[in-house]
Amino acid sequence: MSEASRIRTRWFFAGYVLVAVIACVALGWIAARITGAQLLNQAQQQLASVETGQPLWRWPLRKPHDLIAGRAFGHATVAREDDALLIKSEDGSPFELGLPIAWSLDLRHWPILQLQLQTSAAGTLGLVWQGNQTPACLMPSAHALTPDMRELRIDLRSLDWKSAGQGGCAAPGIAQMLRLRIQLPRDASLRIASVELLTTEPMLHLHDASIYLPKNAAANDIEHIAEHAQDWPMPFFHLPDGASAETMLTLRDQLRARWPAALIVPAGAAPQAQPVMPPHPAATWIACGIYLLILAWLALRPVQGPLRPWIEVAGCLAGPLWLVMGLHWGLRPTPLSVVAFGGGLAYALAIERRHLPRLWRWPAAGRDWLWPLAMLPVTVLLIFFQGHTLHPLLLGHVIAYFAWAWLQQWLMLIVLLRRFEQITHRPNWAIVPVALVFALLHTPNGALMQLCLVGELWWAWCFLRSRSVLPIALAHAICALLVESGLAGGPLLRSLEVSARFFL
Repeated sequence: MSEASRIRTRWFFAGYVLVAVIACVALGWIAARITGAQLLNQAQQQLASVETGQPLWRWPLRKPHDLIAGRAFGHATVAREDDALLIKSEDGSPFELGLPIAWSLDLRHWPILQLQLQTSAAGTLGLVWQGNQTPACLMPSAHALTPDMRELRIDLRSLDWKSAGQGGCAAPGIAQMLRLRIQLPRDASLRIASVELLTTEPMLHLHDASIYLPKNAAANDIEHIAEHAQDWPMPFFHLPDGASAETMLTLRDQLRARWPAALIVPAGAAPQAQPVMPPHPAATWIACGIYLLILAWLALRPVQGPLRPWIEVAGCLAGPLWLVMGLHWGLRPTPLSVVAFGGGLAYALAIERRHLPRLWRWPAAGRDWLWPLAMLPVTVLLIFFQGHTLHPLLLGHVIAYFAWAWLQQWLMLIVLLRRFEQITHRPNWAIVPVALVFALLHTPNGALMQLCLVGELWWAWCFLRSRSVLPIALAHAICALLVESGLAGGPLLRSLEVSARFFL
């Protein structure tokens, strides 16, 4: 290699490093902004519910999966009936219904349990609650059930709770589990539509309940704050200025463990009592239908000229980016999000259908298998310094992830990279937008976005050398599975979740 080539290579390398640094900073900023906006939206919805007298915790029971495990614990069947659940006792023994809890419940300040239910025969309603690392507290018979009953209100403070373990049972407080314990005669049924927790305490004015967390706040700071605000039903916390997405969520979890009803907002935010109104389902389905029709038209009659690669990139990415960056992928993917995401992938398959053999093209040289694996020692070092003990992964999950990594790299390197090469006319720089897209598809998980950006920059550069996706998909899968096993849940990487799942 000549001296001029060496200098040019060094400048290219320096340029890649500079771009990666700037992009990582920008991605961290984007993740923090999205996380802050999400926390503010949650606080505003929560404040609107309280100020209008609505329950802060409410479980509408419409489908079996609205219950923990999607079933009753015991000998009873669960089925959907109109806008309620119908639970039928099989042998007359007690059964339990678990209520999903996103983080925790404050049974001390919200002790009124209200239920909309109806039974076909007389029975009893019991309750079970449990705090963090404490024995469960039982009340086998909290109230009688009669066929003429439609609504039931129980003050949890008035019940004589019994401990399921050694020692006594404290008054209801912070709970991570709440179950209804039902006993009905054999073949009798319970129709239950909703469960709510209400409060009888007045709320403090936001100014009087405001607490500003210091920069670099830690668990010890939270303990100190707890001494001053433990009697407040809804304290108002301002997170530190400049906190990353991961730091904000870590502090949120620590605060919610002590004050489940706390209002938690980013620095400088002032929540207003206004619920977020989601778009009408019909409007979103119409927009999705238009998107699919446009993709079908473009697949059948491609646009010619310099705009074609731009249009094809937009068509492939609009659905997946809407799903992830729009925070539409929550605990369960909705049919609309699956259709939008699948539409983008189907369009990518349609415009690349003549070049599908590229998906399994074998690399020309053996070293082309080794270059992508250079990310492997980097992954191992991250796990060693910032991770934890490796935990085993299910074989089925490992096999499925290899296929998923292959699909992702096909979309990035075969579908998108070729079109970015046509747009930029510089293959060496076309890898930058590909890496940015790959990172954005992991929004708003800031640390994961940064890792994906750096990894994809390297893998896309390797692809320019071999034009084979197989070794890169293999390296991607191995590194990602190692990250899942030993890095996720550690100080560097909160989780591997993306979209709205990141906030769970």
